[in-house]
Amino acid sequence: MQVAELDGSLLNFWVAMSEGLERSPVAPEPGEGHDPDSGFWHPSNYHPATDWSQGGPIVAREWSNLEDALGAWFGARWPFMGVFAEQPLVWFMRAYVASKFGDEVEEQ
Repeated sequence: MQVAELDGSLLNFWVAMSEGLERSPVAPEPGEGHDPDSGFWHPSNYHPATDWSQGGPIVAREWSNLEDALGAWFGARWPFMGVFAEQPLVWFMRAYVASKFGDEVEEQ
């Protein structure tokens, strides 16, 4: 599957893989947030592609790698692309996955 097409829970899954997180065998309690230091993730509370509190630290830490991937996809004017402006965090997370696994990943 093309990384540039990842979305929703599948994108969150690949961000978790990029972060080296293991899926938690136990579902979190209702309202329990994701603990970024736990080494685990769970689909019910890990949403880095839509939650800036989870995806933002990745963007800050990986900025130069994200810029490279976005530049490869869109060219130097990537920040001005309408498709990017509509969902910047989604595109940042796609770029992060691409920086770790390349432009294609296995469908899960």
